[in-house]
Order: sequence, then structure tokens, then C-alpha cells
Amino acid sequence: MLTLIVTVVLACAGCVVCVKFAPAVIAATGKTDPREVVADELAGQAITFLAIPFLFTEPVSAGQIWFTTALGFLLFRILDIAKPWPIRRLEKLPEGWGVLADDLMAGVYAAVVLAFCVRLWIVG
Repeated sequence: MLTLIVTVVLACAGCVVCVKFAPAVIAATGKTDPREVVADELAGQAITFLAIPFLFTEPVSAGQIWFTTALGFLLFRILDIAKPWPIRRLEKLPEGWGVLADDLMAGVYAAVVLAFCVRLWIVG
């Protein structure tokens, strides 16, 4: 339960920080999705792992935890870079919302794929 609470707090903190401060960075750099803003990545990555505590109902090994963590990270990065539909469209939202929304959707997509992989390969 603590893992879920921490993950939700990280996702919410990333969202708030991104929406509040990204507009100033956008104005200063002139970029629509500045690399200097990383709070959106934190929020998206946290979304990727939200369902995991519900999937592991029995004790798991350290190797299973490492596998799940590495796979979740890789899935999020791949989907965040590739930006399948409609992720790229979300970047057009105004100010910090556009910076944040594409990463949240990439996190949702990654969470779905990760949950499927965990159920298939680890939990069985």
C-alpha cells in the first residue's frame, strides 16, 4: 500500500510542478517541450507503475522486481519518444499542459503493456 501512495504522490507532484513552472521555461527557451523540464517525465514514469502493486499479490523475487522496473522504464521511454497516436496531438495543448499530457498518456500506454507483460511472464 505504501508503494501505491508514494507512486501517486510522485505523479501528482510531477504534474503540479510541470503545470506551474513549465510555462516560464517555455517562455525563456522558446521551445514548446523544453528538455530542461523533467517533472513531466517523473509524472509519466510514475503513471507507468501505478497498477503494479495490484498485480503482485504474492511475494516476488528481487529479479522479478528488477525485470519489472527495467521493462517499465524502457516501455515508457520508447512510447514517450515514438509518441503513438494520440500522444503527439497532446503536445499541442497550451503551456505546461502540453508538456505534461504527452508524458501522462505515454505512461498510461506503458502501464497497459507492462501490466500485460507482468501477468504473462511473472504472475502467470
